[in-house]
Amino acid sequence: MNFRHIEIFFAVMTCGTVTEAARQLGVSQPSVTTTIQHAEKKLGIQLFRRESGRLLPTQEAMTLFEEAERAHEALSAFNALAARLKVGVGGHVRVASVPSISLELLPDAIADFLQRHKGFKFSVSTLNTEEFLHQLNQKTGAYHVGFSFGNVVEPGFACQTVGKADLLLIHPSGWNVSSDPYVGLEALKDKPYIAPVDSTPVGQVCSNLFADAEAAPKVVARVHTHHLAGRLVQRGLGFAILDSVTVRALLHDQAADTITVRRINGDPDIAVTAIHGSRRGLSNPVRLFIECFEQSCAALNESLRGLLP
Repeated sequence: MNFRHIEIFFAVMTCGTVTEAARQLGVSQPSVTTTIQHAEKKLGIQLFRRESGRLLPTQEAMTLFEEAERAHEALSAFNALAARLKVGVGGHVRVASVPSISLELLPDAIADFLQRHKGFKFSVSTLNTEEFLHQLNQKTGAYHVGFSFGNVVEPGFACQTVGKADLLLIHPSGWNVSSDPYVGLEALKDKPYIAPVDSTPVGQVCSNLFADAEAAPKVVARVHTHHLAGRLVQRGLGFAILDSVTVRALLHDQAADTITVRRINGDPDIAVTAIHGSRRGLSNPVRLFIECFEQSCAALNESLRGLLP
């Protein structure tokens, strides 16, 4: 028997008549009768007999009914879960994110999501982009979606821009630098520079910015983590170019008065992206989470405007 057979059989057993079973299922009486006959043929046993116009279950049908009840309950639970997922209620979302985004933006998005949609749980890992990409490209990977800076243009991945992060210059507060809100990178060519790793998306953009300004910075350290670069600036070791997500966290830090934030000529920015394996479709909960993440990204940028000159 297949699930359709079980559904019809269960309805006839519980309703007592073909007419009532057909009404409950929203099908015709001949359809119910035909399905029961087909089930009997497949099973090789008689399920019902007619007496005085009534449909009476055989002993075999009574025995099978116990299993049919369990199957019907499992199918009902399956359909109920599918209905909850459709409207965004219940499920498990597995997320990976680069450290800078995990600092504030990802917690904002998760908090917003859980306020809107009940019954979900999250698994979150903080990894560099290259560390989580191979997991996203598998049919049954460890993560449903990853968040990073910059676009990933590689076979096997789908990349969706969900916002942008301004690239801002921060330097120790004691430095003698022009007080204008905007600064050109050529003005800092003799200052020590805390540089991002060249292979990262932010590192590639920063390299282009210095090339356009025809300035070769004095690199004193190369770091992979944006927050570490900010900590080094707080200790007076040099200046850095950081994403606005990291900068907002630093401006809410106890050591916020040790740094000065400046806009860079041309207002450079970098895309914030949601990445997933192109071989795996996005579930409805993951789509809903990406929407919350996008809104949190916009809200973060709006809040930063009031903190900058």
